[in-house]
Amino acid sequence: MELHRDLEGNFLTEPPQNSARLHNSKRRISWIQSMEKRVRLTAKCSKNKGKCVSEDYISNLSSETLVSILSQLTLREAVATSILGRRWRYLWTSITILDFNATKATDTIQSGPMYVKWVDRVLGQYEVSTINEFRISFDLDQNSTHAINSWIEFAMTREVQRLEMDLLGQRPYNNLSSRRCSSKCKRLWRSQSCGSSREQFCLNLLSARSPTFHGNKFLKDLYLKNVGITQEVIEYFLANCPKLERLSVCGSRHLVELSVSGSSLSLKHLEVVYCTCLKYVEIFDTSLISFKYVGLDIDLFIENVPLLVDLYIGVGKGNLGIPFLDDYLSQFSCCLSQLQVLTLELIDGFVDDVHSEFFPPLNNLKKLVLEVGAWGDDDLLGLTPLINACPYLQILELKMPWINVEDHDRRKMRRGIKCPHKYLKVLEIYGYAGRTCEFEFVMYFIRNAVALEKILIDPRDQIVKRTPFASANLKMERTARRLAKSQLEAKVPPSIQLVIL
Repeated sequence: MELHRDLEGNFLTEPPQNSARLHNSKRRISWIQSMEKRVRLTAKCSKNKGKCVSEDYISNLSSETLVSILSQLTLREAVATSILGRRWRYLWTSITILDFNATKATDTIQSGPMYVKWVDRVLGQYEVSTINEFRISFDLDQNSTHAINSWIEFAMTREVQRLEMDLLGQRPYNNLSSRRCSSKCKRLWRSQSCGSSREQFCLNLLSARSPTFHGNKFLKDLYLKNVGITQEVIEYFLANCPKLERLSVCGSRHLVELSVSGSSLSLKHLEVVYCTCLKYVEIFDTSLISFKYVGLDIDLFIENVPLLVDLYIGVGKGNLGIPFLDDYLSQFSCCLSQLQVLTLELIDGFVDDVHSEFFPPLNNLKKLVLEVGAWGDDDLLGLTPLINACPYLQILELKMPWINVEDHDRRKMRRGIKCPHKYLKVLEIYGYAGRTCEFEFVMYFIRNAVALEKILIDPRDQIVKRTPFASANLKMERTARRLAKSQLEAKVPPSIQLVIL
């Protein structure tokens, strides 16, 4: 299999797809022809000697303007413009955003070597000394260690500000089990266990300390997905990248412990997600604004984080193993009173498990997002003790995957314990399927939220709509949308805006 070239031998796009190769070639030619038409843009007839003069407005633009236009295209499209003429041949090498995101059809383990060659050849033609963003997105492992290290070195030596390494790429979803967990974790969680047969690429300290690295004074955002990384390497990045504000580590099998401390750090946003070998996280004396943790039940130690206002915690039973929500929240007692946004992911738990009247008060909380696994017709009113602990709440979002939505009997509606919500203005429910538990949940807030202005209902499955199986649930979505309209349109007062997607 060979990469496509233009007439002058330059590589144009990502590796061709194994199937429908001829079809893709025709599409590429069609796209280039449309680009040529756009370059010419229009032909104006002037009265200059009675001849029609073709005016190429785009080519008359400055190089800076053309590069700005190319930056709005995908990397594939930007490179393809090199066929348009001499001036365009290397113009794409001046763009400062490099996003090597392969298409789903080419995103397979077998096509990994072709992906590596594609990236290497593009970088070999690249000319600018600084780039703003650099992204790798493909299913790669330790067999590509040399290439990956060279790409990171390329980006770091060009003063990259945003570096993203997604080595899971578009790996196909595993079959969803009957007890379906969050779509965000499904394919990653199953592939990132400590004993996985495939060896994960590991960004070790030797790579980070390469002679050409010597730190990066410009790096602000670092995203690592399915990249092995240790506490030692994280400390090295924090110490040698003084402007690093956002760090996201997802699916690392090498991270066992994580400690972040120091008021001098610029770090503002920290995410640690699905690191299955992680034992504990320690954060203290920092200027963090937001913190996200989703994973197994571990020890979380947080202290002296006065700026922390946004907290995302993935808790529940099953894979995530949290026994009681109120006990778990006690680990964040030092910052609960200052939170403005709180997201709790309870996908693998049961709503009945959060029945507790002893939640700590969240007096500053303005937005609460609950991702819950409502099994069958679980009692969503069991969430109200937590919601009632937020007296100044303005926005409430409830997100539910469809789990056994048809496996329930019709029952009488419950009203719940009356509790006025004087400040709640927006109620959003995603994954509304028309179950009694959902209907009574909406009615509870219609009766108790005196300032409610808007109710948004999304009847789509929150798992399947983001997977290749979305079309299988269209009938269920139509039924859910019909039920939402029949249940709510007559019940919602005119003072409240009802939006059903």
